[in-house]
Amino acid sequence: MIIISQEVIFFFDDSGVLHKNESSGYFVYAGYVFTSRVDLDSARRKYINANKKIKNALKRDDELKAATLEVKHKRSLYNSVKKYDSVAVVVDISRLYDYVLADKKSICRYKDYILKRCIKSKLKKLITDGIISKDEDITISIYIDEQLTATNGYYDLRDSIKEELQHGIANFDYGIRHPHMFDSKVEVIIHYCDSSANYMIQASDILANRIWTSYRKKERNLRIKDNQTILTFP
Repeated sequence: MIIISQEVIFFFDDSGVLHKNESSGYFVYAGYVFTSRVDLDSARRKYINANKKIKNALKRDDELKAATLEVKHKRSLYNSVKKYDSVAVVVDISRLYDYVLADKKSICRYKDYILKRCIKSKLKKLITDGIISKDEDITISIYIDEQLTATNGYYDLRDSIKEELQHGIANFDYGIRHPHMFDSKVEVIIHYCDSSANYMIQASDILANRIWTSYRKKERNLRIKDNQTILTFP
């Protein structure tokens, strides 16, 4: 008998710049989450169809990025995959300590931290809702735009996520231990992707831009979505 372990698949892109001079004052990670390859394939097909219609209408053959599209086209792309679970992390840059933005390494560490918090939060909800089990082996597949994270940080991020999920983590500064989440084998795989070749990364770009715009323009309705979890930092 072939036993297939459970899998959770994340896609992420960002909007805004995590820098003290970011004009909007916000930085956003956002993306889609799947527990089924069947659902993932369905979402991809729907996004591709919507994408093709817009490309044909605009006579374009390049990647459709949120920054280069009109609102109506971004809305069409967003609506094509709206029914699928999504997550987001929003950072109010004005509230960050200066040392977080002190240099590129500090910024990268903070980005990894909030991404990890986002992933753990969603996994915890999936366990609580009975969609996945903490007692079965699991693979966590994370697809990220290759421009978002320094390649030399790949192993640190992957190993850090795996360590916390399978063994927990101790915060020595406060004498607090956060327990492990799974009583089983955890495999974490991070894929750095060229967004032009990955439609769910492109869909995540549209989502991240929408949420970023909702904070920048103070239009809360743009980020209201039944099956979406948003974390805010700090």
